[in-house]
Amino acid sequence: MKSLFLMASFFMVLLGGEAQAQVSSYVLGVGDSIAIQVFDEKELSGTFTVGEGGVIDYPLVGRVDVAGQTIAAFDQSLTAELGEKFLRDPQVQVEVITFRSQPVQVLGAVKKPGLVHLSGRSSVLDVIAEAGGVSSGGVAEIRVQFADVSKESIAVSFEELMADSNKNIQMTSGDVLHVSEGMVVYVTGEVNKPGAVPFTEGLTVTQALSRSGGTKRTARTRDAYILRGEDRIPINLNKVMRGKSADVVLHPNDQIVLQESIF
Repeated sequence: MKSLFLMASFFMVLLGGEAQAQVSSYVLGVGDSIAIQVFDEKELSGTFTVGEGGVIDYPLVGRVDVAGQTIAAFDQSLTAELGEKFLRDPQVQVEVITFRSQPVQVLGAVKKPGLVHLSGRSSVLDVIAEAGGVSSGGVAEIRVQFADVSKESIAVSFEELMADSNKNIQMTSGDVLHVSEGMVVYVTGEVNKPGAVPFTEGLTVTQALSRSGGTKRTARTRDAYILRGEDRIPINLNKVMRGKSADVVLHPNDQIVLQESIF
């Protein structure tokens, strides 16, 4: 049986890869819940919550200081203590059940603003994903305010963040992430993905249409138009696509309208 346990653990290491390494380096803190499994020792296996003072009450051992240790370090120290005092060659596995000790706050243009609890090494984009992703209104700027007051806050455009992995910095407990809503243009009618498109300086009609999934076959491309405030600006997309008419540079809040062809 023990050989099967060791073999299973070996394959978990192989399959876990980078994700398991990140969780192993997670630093435990107050509020986290951990599962401790000791092979063939039901009395020593179970789920424990790190309480005030950063400790858990563990059978045989008593109060154990956990906060500030990584998962890997705690696993090793508990294995060593059980081996020295209570068991012969104990096989111990520790994993986090609930992450609660390392919150970051996400504000602004995300689908689920509020607290996100880090579950290991987490970048800005990881945290945005945990917050449900950016809202449909578009994003202009990402700003990170660090819990470490000796660090100055960092601001980067969303496009830069997506294009340059070096901008995708790691976040730590207590950081605040501000996602500023950006300017948009709207594409309506006979396109594959109607809705808001993030505005960038120099954005043209054809670029906006491309980001909306392109026009449908039913679109009346000769009679498209732009609504800009009270103005209606006609545009013949057929001529634009053939290079016989200039592409139109858009303004924030412009609305491109493609009606359905009657033929």
